[in-house]
Amino acid sequence: MDSRTLIAALTEFQQAIGIDGVVNNPDVLGLIAANCVGISRSIPAIVVPEDVSAVCQIVRIANKHQISLYPYSTGRNWGYGSKNPAQDHCVLVDLSRMNKILDFDKETGLLTIEPGVTQRQLDAYLKQHDHPYLIPVTGAGPDCSLVGNALERGYGITPYADHFGAVMGLEAVLPNGEIYLSMLSGLGGEAVDKAFKWGMGPYMDGLFSQSNFGIVTKMTIALAPKPERVEAFFFSVKKADDLGLAVEKVRQVLREVGTVTGSINLMNKHRVLSMSEPYPKDRLGSDGLIPEDVLQQLMKRNQVMEWTGVGAIYGNKKVVAAARGEIRRILKPVAKRLVFFTPRLVKFMHGAAQALPVIRDLHLVNVLGTLNKTMQLFAGEPSEIALPLAYWRSGIVPTDGTPMNPDKDGCGLIWYSPLLPMKPELTRQYVEMVKTICIKHRIEPLITLTSISDRCWDSTIPILFDRQNPEEVARAQACYHELLETGRKHGFVPYRLGIQSMDLPAKEHAVPDVLRSLKQAVDPNNIIAPGRYGL
Repeated sequence: MDSRTLIAALTEFQQAIGIDGVVNNPDVLGLIAANCVGISRSIPAIVVPEDVSAVCQIVRIANKHQISLYPYSTGRNWGYGSKNPAQDHCVLVDLSRMNKILDFDKETGLLTIEPGVTQRQLDAYLKQHDHPYLIPVTGAGPDCSLVGNALERGYGITPYADHFGAVMGLEAVLPNGEIYLSMLSGLGGEAVDKAFKWGMGPYMDGLFSQSNFGIVTKMTIALAPKPERVEAFFFSVKKADDLGLAVEKVRQVLREVGTVTGSINLMNKHRVLSMSEPYPKDRLGSDGLIPEDVLQQLMKRNQVMEWTGVGAIYGNKKVVAAARGEIRRILKPVAKRLVFFTPRLVKFMHGAAQALPVIRDLHLVNVLGTLNKTMQLFAGEPSEIALPLAYWRSGIVPTDGTPMNPDKDGCGLIWYSPLLPMKPELTRQYVEMVKTICIKHRIEPLITLTSISDRCWDSTIPILFDRQNPEEVARAQACYHELLETGRKHGFVPYRLGIQSMDLPAKEHAVPDVLRSLKQAVDPNNIIAPGRYGL
């Protein structure tokens, strides 16, 4: 875009939403654009609407001047690009000031919110009004948007683990400035529209997920009711060769007990140690990686085995007791160690360890602290338990109580998040592929497998690096691209993409023609988030 067009558009944005709602100071833009991935984008300005009418005005002005927009909810999409657009020269639309909880039905658990509402804000609201429901928490931390995570098809570990699956309805501003509402709402069924996900006629809401067909300004989400009892289970797999059996047994648990469990995670030794030990930078081998003897020492110190499984049971006491018995039976052939904890018990143990002078300075306190934060997530309470991972290799953890912000704190993190069938041999092949490629690029292979169903894993591989070191940045990005390309050859394809690979579907001619036709029809000027997922 030329400077005259931009100046004219910024002037109209200011007239529409106020001077304070438009930012084009280069220093501020530079801070906003900071991201863990280490990629730079040219961003001319940011606009910050406070309501849906302002969003409509912004879109109409952008259309008039043919300026592209890139919306985000809170922009805390760590490791995927955060606030940055898929392409250069997009004006950012910051929706974080649209943070109203618009409606909550305490009988049905249906919550209607704006994009800026965070896990922390919802937690405070539910506690203030004594509403017994679980928050759809994620590892991204308390200050992340619920709407943004659902639109990217994020998932958690509580009973409604599929967060877009829990989206019952939404409102969006279309590229022409008009507002999309569903057919049911148009026929006067707004209340029932919130209670029935699929509506009437073609399912349209899904077109606004991982797309660029509009700007979502309101969403209704179904919250899971808080059960009488939450009980987490942790099991250890001693031998690496037993991974295949562990996959079979996790699948069996999900099939036979899955109606009262959330997702189940399998984590390798590197991933578990990253949660309980500081990065041993003074004990690295000549290849820049943690030597096996050091790993074994850390594993012994933390009682960590080759693989660790984590899940939770939700229900009344009788249901949980019955499920516990079935899980013990199913996991017995593979679990060297299997323990069950409730959030209350772990909280008591952590408090006792801190209070007793004889042990409060020992490693046990830190282990229990980590476990306590993990149990918060299982109980549907926001936690920063997973955020320190971004700081394991680089970055400065805030010590003054300021919430963690990996983008601003200098962390280097790129997520590789492929889907793979829940089959023992394919899972083994995948793990070997990840280990081989990560080690080749001198990246520690931290592997998590999360059950999406009893048929499919989503794996998350955090590529951790020093963002201040150009050589490490290059290695990390090379590692990501080799994982992406090699994985595709084996059928391991990501469920979501970062901004550095948003052009992949277009480059590989994978975007269906019908989607291209729809984009051209609803957004002929390519105003909304050009290049997102290849569109």
